[in-house]
Amino acid sequence: MTIEDVIARRRTERATLIESARRFAVSLDPSLAVDAVVVFGSVARGDFNLWSDVDVLVVARMAPERFLDRLDALGQPPPRIEPIVWTPAEWRAQVRRRNPIATECVESGVWLVGSPAALAR
Repeated sequence: MTIEDVIARRRTERATLIESARRFAVSLDPSLAVDAVVVFGSVARGDFNLWSDVDVLVVARMAPERFLDRLDALGQPPPRIEPIVWTPAEWRAQVRRRNPIATECVESGVWLVGSPAALAR
């Protein structure tokens, strides 16, 4: 196997993982009023491994208040998808605080829905 083969295989694996996150984003309940869905972490950066989860941030205007209720509102994510949910106000606050998740989303995230500029408004 050549280095080109390895790179091509990794690109295909990454694309497959991102597509799984995209299918998850499309399946979200419209009542959540989702403004953004972004893949961050090792899959977004491309340095994932066999055991990596696909970290997904969902920014939703109608996210429930309680953490567990937020996870319930997302339904059952596909295997390896690890979502977290913030409201738009929480997103803006985390960006101001330079939260590592927010920073990574802005710098290297794969935006499936929305954009950092749209969330800033």
